[in-house]
Amino acid sequence: MTWDLLATVVVPVKDDERVYRLADSLRRQTLPHDRYEVIVVENGSRRFGDLAAAGDVIRYLRLPEANSATARNAGLAAARGRYLLLTDADCVADPSWIERMTAALQEGSASVVGGVIRPYAPRTWTQRYAITIVDGQDRLNYLPALHLPYVAGANAGFVTDRLREVGGFDEDLRSGNDVDVCYKLGLAGCSAAIAHDAVVWHEDRPTVRAHFRRFRFYATYQVLLFAKYKQHSGKRLVLDRYPFRRAAQAILDGPRAAARLVRGDAGPASRMLLQLIEAAGVLAGEIEGAVRFRQPYL
Repeated sequence: MTWDLLATVVVPVKDDERVYRLADSLRRQTLPHDRYEVIVVENGSRRFGDLAAAGDVIRYLRLPEANSATARNAGLAAARGRYLLLTDADCVADPSWIERMTAALQEGSASVVGGVIRPYAPRTWTQRYAITIVDGQDRLNYLPALHLPYVAGANAGFVTDRLREVGGFDEDLRSGNDVDVCYKLGLAGCSAAIAHDAVVWHEDRPTVRAHFRRFRFYATYQVLLFAKYKQHSGKRLVLDRYPFRRAAQAILDGPRAAARLVRGDAGPASRMLLQLIEAAGVLAGEIEGAVRFRQPYL
């Protein structure tokens, strides 16, 4: 197939004005505008139709219902780029992001590439001390559901043809559809890699409550992923050590954090507390998912 463009960037958005900030960063890429496009897919709201103008690198689509997987599939169907990149409305792309992601896909053997995710302008206590998405995605990530790696949709790139061959994103997964598509590609024989020089900056959840709810939401759909792929994993149930390991590490760090706090440094104690909240969110989500989807998973 002959492609019109090197890359298509797909951005799903619902009621998030930060998409304007992201759009500005995507307009200021080092890759020439005639080599890429950005497709903003508004789903479940009606606010951002003014993002695309005549002659702009940005195209605009709108879907009536909120579903990030459906939005990504709409972008995939309309894509004219050889490579399809994903990021989110709460992110900002480095000026060389598209160029470096496409270079990693062109030069390597991987059909799936994840870039590094860094915290964007932390303002609140939670943003300063909590971990960002998949702890920055400095390495490939794994879940107990399956042995294959995945990359997060905040900074991900794919060979467009391969995505279409595996059927795109699972619209039943309100969270984790980025993981799912990596699993489908992995089972089809595609490899994954990290592009360490392709950076996206992510604005993390600003409050403790939002931080907890984020991890609970992610973990709930981890259970559905397990249910979908257990015929490939061969597992009948899962014991996820991650929340227990995170909580244990936080507790072990407690004496050192307390000593630093006495000396006026609240950083270690803050990280310890938010790590415990993260672990509690994961555990709560896994219990909720196990009940909702009737799968042994904890």
